[in-house]
Amino acid sequence: MAMTILLSACTHNEVIRVGVPFTDGLTEGVHFQKDISDRASIVTLRTILRNETELESLDRLSVEPQAVFTIDRPDDDVQEIRRFVWYRDNGRAIMSNERNVLSHKENQEFFRLTTEQTQDLKKILQ
Repeated sequence: MAMTILLSACTHNEVIRVGVPFTDGLTEGVHFQKDISDRASIVTLRTILRNETELESLDRLSVEPQAVFTIDRPDDDVQEIRRFVWYRDNGRAIMSNERNVLSHKENQEFFRLTTEQTQDLKKILQ
């Protein structure tokens, strides 16, 4: 029984890291501001990601994303998911696995969230 509890704890070791992208001259990066280990938030975020809609063409975006988050497994030293987030005036959000919107990288993907998904995302990231 103790082994079952231990294995269960290891498989749920996930953290949402929330940050803000920055550009400082020639340097760009992310200031991570908080870590979220709340299981309900992680489950909700994974549900949002499972239901995000991939875009074939990119809508117009501001140069800098407003937020970035990752889902990490610290015990395994793994960053499983990374998304940069642009909030739109229509209440929706666009997300990408890469930051750059002016010159797309080869494996860059873009995703659209519904208004409800965007509201849920904002609640988690705030």
